[in-house]
Amino acid sequence: MVGDEEIAEVQATYRKLTSELILSGVDPILIAGVLSASGVRMYKHNMVREEFLNMMSIIYDEAMKDD
Repeated sequence: MVGDEEIAEVQATYRKLTSELILSGVDPILIAGVLSASGVRMYKHNMVREEFLNMMSIIYDEAMKDD
């Protein structure tokens, strides 16, 4: 299982890279899009198909809700 320390390290690395990209002129929306697409691919390759499809359905349903 992943520990809190490992999560914090990954988050810090991501924040640093994101800041560097933004400061170099990369659009934050592009960064978010690449991260989202990469995350979905990782989930797809590391989850049982049924679990992955269920998760994607939940994400879609949440995205379609009017706030």
